[in-house]
Amino acid sequence: MKTILQSRGSQSQASLFGVAEGEALTFTKLARLRNLKVLTRGAGAQFIMSVPHGAVNFAVLEYVRKQMGRIFQNSNMGFGLDFLSSCVATFCCSVVSTPQMMITDNIMAGTYPNLSAAVTGLAKDKGVMGFYTGWFPGLVGKIPSYGLTWVFFQQLKRMQLQIMKREPFDIENSIMGCMASATTVCIMIPVDTIKTRLVTQLNYPDMIPYNGIFDAAVRITKEEGFGAFYRGLAPRLVSVVPMIGIQFGLYEYMKKVMLARDNLGADKEESRHKMEELSMEVAADDDQPFPAPAVRK
Repeated sequence: MKTILQSRGSQSQASLFGVAEGEALTFTKLARLRNLKVLTRGAGAQFIMSVPHGAVNFAVLEYVRKQMGRIFQNSNMGFGLDFLSSCVATFCCSVVSTPQMMITDNIMAGTYPNLSAAVTGLAKDKGVMGFYTGWFPGLVGKIPSYGLTWVFFQQLKRMQLQIMKREPFDIENSIMGCMASATTVCIMIPVDTIKTRLVTQLNYPDMIPYNGIFDAAVRITKEEGFGAFYRGLAPRLVSVVPMIGIQFGLYEYMKKVMLARDNLGADKEESRHKMEELSMEVAADDDQPFPAPAVRK
């Protein structure tokens, strides 16, 4: 839904979703049961490509974290070191994540009917570089989204501790995760819209293409108004907010479980290492995984 509403020619597809000519294509009209088949296009490709991407992401992240830890082992960077490590890992993983994003977004937008057609079409149109059209705007959105979500979550936890004078319950952690992700989505949705426009503009060859992030931002504002950046906000919130809420709730729960097992302190480092691995889940984007920072005690 998000990709369809954010796409440049979304209104031209209105009839495909049972919307009469002249009527605006909205989230509620897209959410009709009759549109389920169209709305699930790209799900297979997303599932298939998430497996190699996830494997590469975790492997690269773990390696980068270890190397960065050795380089800055005597520094007091705190969460700054985690954020820097994740930025480097996200950049490295973009070699795999960007083609995945290009393929799935174009299938969802209706540019290509399936995975095979998307791979063939992107390669035919622009060669290897066709898979990396959205590389820079993708990174521009991912890194700050991850950082903002984690910062907001930590600030909410501090506020809860000051007000309630106790550690938060698991359900409270989930609620705070939802609040943090919702705030981040509302802030970063314009960047996500620009990214989607750049990635899917091959579907509209009769329109003048955007020439980068700045050109897209200026033209969208001028031609469609500022509200165009928020067309995909509702489906984005529906998909991301509960996902991050569940992740953060489980993360905090498992942290307590693992620390509780460390009664004598002998397995403290092993528990911490397992906890760091567990925390490497999707942290700001429903399309691409972002690692959550390591726990500092």
